Amino acid sequence: MSEIDAVWMLISALLVLVLQSGFLCLESGTVRTKNAANVALKNMADVCVVSTCFWLVGFGLMFGTSFGGLFGTGGFLPRLDNATGHSAAIFLFQMAFAATATTIVSGAVAERERFLGYMIVSIALSAFIYPIAGHWIWNEAGWLRQLGFIDFAGATVVHSVGGWTALVAVIFLGPRLGRYGRKNRFFEENSISLVTLGGLLLWVGWGAFNGGSALAFNTNVGPVIARTMLSAAGAGLASIAIGLCIFRCVRAELLVNGFLGGLVASTAGIHLISGPTAFLIGAAGAVAVIVARDILDALEIDDVVGAIPVHLAAGLLGTLAVAFAAPQDALPAGSRIAQLGVQAFGAAVVGIWVISCMTPLILLLKARGLLRARPRDEVRGLNLAENNQRNMLLELLEEMKRHQRTGSFSSRVRIERSSELGVLAYRYNRVLDRVEDEIDQRMASIRKERMSREMAEEAFEAMRAAQEESAWSARHDKLTGLGNRKHLEEIASAPAIAQQAGTLVIALDLDRFKYINDTYGHEVGDLVLEQGARRISDKIQPGCDFAFRIGGDEFALLVDFSGSEAEAFEYCSDLLFELLQPVRYKDVELEVGVSIGFALCERDETLLSALRRADLALYASKADGRSCVNAYSSAIGAAHDEKMDLIRDFKQAFRNDEIKVTFQPQIDGKTGAIAGCEALARWHHPKRGIVGPDVFVSVAKEVNMLAELDRRILDLALAAYWEFAQHNINLPSISVNVSAERLGHPGLIEELKQRTDLPASGLAFELLETVFLDHVDEDYAKQIDALKAMGIGIEIDDFGTGHASIAGVLALRPDRLKIDRMFTAGIDSKPARRDLMRGLIEMATSAGAATVVEGVETEAEAKILSDLGADVLQGYAFARPMDRDSFLAWAQDWNSGQSFMQVG
Repeated sequence: MSEIDAVWMLISALLVLVLQSGFLCLESGTVRTKNAANVALKNMADVCVVSTCFWLVGFGLMFGTSFGGLFGTGGFLPRLDNATGHSAAIFLFQMAFAATATTIVSGAVAERERFLGYMIVSIALSAFIYPIAGHWIWNEAGWLRQLGFIDFAGATVVHSVGGWTALVAVIFLGPRLGRYGRKNRFFEENSISLVTLGGLLLWVGWGAFNGGSALAFNTNVGPVIARTMLSAAGAGLASIAIGLCIFRCVRAELLVNGFLGGLVASTAGIHLISGPTAFLIGAAGAVAVIVARDILDALEIDDVVGAIPVHLAAGLLGTLAVAFAAPQDALPAGSRIAQLGVQAFGAAVVGIWVISCMTPLILLLKARGLLRARPRDEVRGLNLAENNQRNMLLELLEEMKRHQRTGSFSSRVRIERSSELGVLAYRYNRVLDRVEDEIDQRMASIRKERMSREMAEEAFEAMRAAQEESAWSARHDKLTGLGNRKHLEEIASAPAIAQQAGTLVIALDLDRFKYINDTYGHEVGDLVLEQGARRISDKIQPGCDFAFRIGGDEFALLVDFSGSEAEAFEYCSDLLFELLQPVRYKDVELEVGVSIGFALCERDETLLSALRRADLALYASKADGRSCVNAYSSAIGAAHDEKMDLIRDFKQAFRNDEIKVTFQPQIDGKTGAIAGCEALARWHHPKRGIVGPDVFVSVAKEVNMLAELDRRILDLALAAYWEFAQHNINLPSISVNVSAERLGHPGLIEELKQRTDLPASGLAFELLETVFLDHVDEDYAKQIDALKAMGIGIEIDDFGTGHASIAGVLALRPDRLKIDRMFTAGIDSKPARRDLMRGLIEMATSAGAATVVEGVETEAEAKILSDLGADVLQGYAFARPMDRDSFLAWAQDWNSGQSFMQVG
């Protein structure tokens, strides 16, 4: 054998192994998903088992020195070292053929044969049955070859041997569960695309299958491979024509198995026939496949992938066709009839040999329980039963079956969200949820209906009692037994002519009730309300006076009263005294405050009007510090009207651009340079003039416009900041007042991040010390840390004068502390105040905060504060608050030469 021949043999052998890939794709794509992995693993195992057995025994039996033309007697366990030379290429090529013969069986017996049983069959086939049949035909001394039997590339040796083995196996295995019955059942393939890919891989590998069988690379190789392709094409066209004419469609398995049958049929005499003959033999092979398939179905022989029609039926056809398709002078028997007899005899002998060897083995495996999988495993799928490969679809179906069997839907199927079946399981669980909801609703309806029937005898009495209770409950508070708001409105809405003057209308709220409710719980809160209602009831005359609970801790009284306003004040004061008495709960005496407002109903005045006046008096009591009594007066009414006007005007102030900002400079206490400025909000009211924040901040809070106010001030301040920068006035710092509510708002940080006008540093939020408690809330502290991370400083105003402890303020780690003007006044003439100021400055310094001293009125005060270590000074000694243009002019003058500490 020449070098080129050896190379061709090696390439052909490797390409023949591509057939294994084709068989793997074809078979795993044809079977159901639950068995696809098992079939693929059997194909892989084939290569391992067959290669080993053929190396140990098969090659020697097939190509060793012949014993009477029956089997080989030498060449077992070839060393395959470098000295073996080109014979190793022959071994590899024949080993690939052996693997092909064995793999034919796996597709036919798929989905029901046990893995171990299949491996035993593969061992017997590759080590004994196939090699001896191959020895008869392909060994130079083989007795069938001596008779003139022609099988160029294995139509009988490979395909018929595999086909006969598959036939014996499927007969004894029996069909798959549910395959045959009153109506043939066809199972859905796992993947048609995979089946088609497998067919194409087999088509490609078949060229090497036939072309390599020449065992030399010569001029015959090209024509052999070309005719191989033509046979496949003829078979494919025949399959398409049959599909369209008979079945009105072309199915994938029909086309793939058709052209594979054509390839198998051409294998026996492909080296002798012409191109047209190859085309016709291929078409005949396709017809044989379809006919054999229908015969097997009629006999209820279940061949999963059609291996028997493709390899056995088409192989027999191709073997017999040699007698008619090959040139007569190329026939060893001398005539076509004689050659037909040889071909038929050889095919029959090989069939008998395979059947006689395989039948006892199959029966033994069946008797030992190694042949067919258990029905339960077959239903579960061999992926799971044989290879422990999970099958999500089967698990889902098992869960559905269990739900169907038990009728209990409480359990849910396991969800694997990363797959399509996981989505199906999820939706099935939602269906179960819906089913359970429907069952619950229907059971509830049944229970209600049963209860209704049981209560039928008592219906009339219960209805009357319910009506009475409903009428009472609709107008009374269930907790206290007092009238509710609806009852009060019904009485108060009566026409004035039906009312009489002299009714005392009282409105009262319990103070600190929310604190008690939050601290001790709703049970204690209810106790406080009940005690309060009882004390109120003790002060009124039943049948003449009325008491109402109109809100959470709000009460109203209508008292038949003919006394003066002073007597009414005394009556309300007595009521206040009673309600201020502690409420005892266990060992705790709960202190509850009360705010009271009252009004005497005037003649022809409606109670609704009197109630509104009493409410205004109540608000006045709350404004006076709570736990007190106020009678309605015209001053209270006027103040309320004025407040309403102020609220209305404030809402319009934004639309009218009345909110302005003035700027008061801050001076570096050491260098005299401009250290920054404070932006001060002012409301330029068209009638009231300039209104300070001490007035309109509370209004903004009441109408929930604090955030809008803070945003407007920040917009104006930053616009001025950047305008100053354009005129070369680069302020190291600009302080903007921010309300406590705004600072704690969770959306503040995100809003600030969206702004594009924030300076990288220098912006400071100035906060009143009184907004903080002694213990700063953790979320509040995190908010402040987030502001600092954005380069926004924190400045505490009125340091030393607020209600929070100094420790609580310093816990915030502010950047600057603003010392109130009350510590600055007279500092040049009062040494004690100077010592106090020094202590405050040192305290701030020790906490890592700079100090800003307000209220610097004179140059003397400025110099003393500078000597004491104050970082920044602010006050009339330098300038009063100015509008933007005035501040710009002042800053330019200051920078151009005014001396440090010069009084403005």
